[in-house]
Amino acid sequence: MKRPKVHAVTAKNYLAMSEAAWAIALRLGEFGYSEIAVGLKVSHEQATRFVRGWLKEGAVEQLSEGRGNNRCRFRAYADFVRPEPLRQRTPAENMWTAMRRLRSFTPSDLSAHATTETVSVDQTHAGAYCRSLLSAGYLSVVRPASPSVNREAIYRLVNETGPQAPVTKRVAALVDPNSGETIVLGGNL
Repeated sequence: MKRPKVHAVTAKNYLAMSEAAWAIALRLGEFGYSEIAVGLKVSHEQATRFVRGWLKEGAVEQLSEGRGNNRCRFRAYADFVRPEPLRQRTPAENMWTAMRRLRSFTPSDLSAHATTETVSVDQTHAGAYCRSLLSAGYLSVVRPASPSVNREAIYRLVNETGPQAPVTKRVAALVDPNSGETIVLGGNL
């Protein structure tokens, strides 16, 4: 018997999948975790997260508890107006928040603390962000990296300027070799 393909809920598709799950719940009226999982083609665990979130919002009521052979059953309130989803945070915002809370950290620490259900931060991206902030004077090195023993650098935030995350930008510029002049295109720095 061939198993049906299960779709992964990622940071990029979380809001769309959440809305699709809600549409299934409204169509069914009464449902369990399994109906959401099958209808959306996601794991039972992810369907459970969606339904528990709706319970917290007050969008569904629990009709029965899952005891013995009985499954948890829910009913969606058709007239419930779900709040607009919050703006999705960026990886830089999550890393900056983690840096402000942690005393010292490695790129792996940042990746672990900044990854959420809706935002994915891999170790490579965390390392690049640390290097950018280090070169701009926001971080200091507590312990240098040692590639020979596969050890990451440990950083500390030394220039905490507030809750908004510094953002790395690529700047377009025009360099005139005749005059040696560099002109930033699209604005002033």
